[in-house]
Amino acid sequence: MTIRKFKLDYDWGALVSELDELFPLDTYLYHDEHPNPNGVYYYNIPESKFPVHIKEAIERSIHHKIKCKGWMWDWRCMTTELLIHTDTLRSSSSDWNVDIFENDPSVIGRPPITVNIAMENDFRLDVQNQKTKEWESVIYGPGDIVVFNNNTQSHGGNALNDLENIPRRSLNCYIDGDDLFDDEEYWNVSSINVPWPTITTKIEDGQKVPLQENYSFDDMAYLDSPEAYSIFETQADIIITKQCKGIVDVGCRHGPVLDILHSKGYTDFEYMGFDTSEEPIHIAIEKWKSHDNIEFRCESWNDMASFMVDFDVDQVMWSGVLLYMPNDHFKFFKKIVCDLYKSPNAIIQEPMTAQRHWAPGLLLNRISDDFDKYKSTFKQFKETKLDCEIFAGRRVIVDVTI
Repeated sequence: MTIRKFKLDYDWGALVSELDELFPLDTYLYHDEHPNPNGVYYYNIPESKFPVHIKEAIERSIHHKIKCKGWMWDWRCMTTELLIHTDTLRSSSSDWNVDIFENDPSVIGRPPITVNIAMENDFRLDVQNQKTKEWESVIYGPGDIVVFNNNTQSHGGNALNDLENIPRRSLNCYIDGDDLFDDEEYWNVSSINVPWPTITTKIEDGQKVPLQENYSFDDMAYLDSPEAYSIFETQADIIITKQCKGIVDVGCRHGPVLDILHSKGYTDFEYMGFDTSEEPIHIAIEKWKSHDNIEFRCESWNDMASFMVDFDVDQVMWSGVLLYMPNDHFKFFKKIVCDLYKSPNAIIQEPMTAQRHWAPGLLLNRISDDFDKYKSTFKQFKETKLDCEIFAGRRVIVDVTI
């Protein structure tokens, strides 16, 4: 690996406010050379002005000392792309780089390891591994820190969201010391300590996710972490608000939404959940066997018999499964929700396009950027967007009123 990612141990909103007060935007200088040909603004922070408490927060987060100087970028929507380049002192004509890069003649042109703290907008960073020649990527957003070796690694990237209105802004500094350059143990650690799935399938570069339909319970245990709770609580709150009484949960796993409904005192409903994975269904059946109003099935949705129930359905939950049919998800959704059940409501839960916590080499099979037909067809299409500290934690929960 060539990139590490951490969470800033400090409120990022407070960080931005404090830095803007200390270094007002109108004091930034203009910079218009490669790799930012459209121009950006920067502010060099000398050692005498670098806030000690922010330096300490960064060091707590990355578990390593940093140099007590740095600089801030404000791209101001003029530039949205960082062109592929390798940082050396010789590659720059700007005098201010002399202060940033190492100035020892024995290592001239060798910048220290970069520490980048996102302040505004999401950014996709691409770094080429010098040994394997493969490209590794990470998406990070406000409050995230990336650490990468730009000594010999070519790198570039681009801002991701609302490029005409949200600039890319970041605080940048360097690791204090050279001991990490060749420390393979450091670079081979997972990018950030967040709940992660157990992916036993061999990952090839460009491999699509989902990888398979039959998972073990432990494979998806990251979805049962406290960090993932809001995904299911959001769906439970929709059910309670609409007072739904007949619920079908497609791709239910072990039915985590049921625990939340019961914890909130909502128990007067009929529920049928089915999933293609055997182990979570067996666990769910055992757990809820004393509840006559709750049923679980291990079935395939290719068999329409899987959907048949003996109660009126007023809520159909699609728990991260419509992405399995990216080409005709709307047609299938309408067939089940409208034609079969005539349900007045549905909930769609899907991963979003840009993810902060992801695995290099995987391509996300997604439908969250293909909702136009839903929006134009149904009475209400209310989206709630979450950013959970888990693998693929950026999720959209949609409350659909038919």
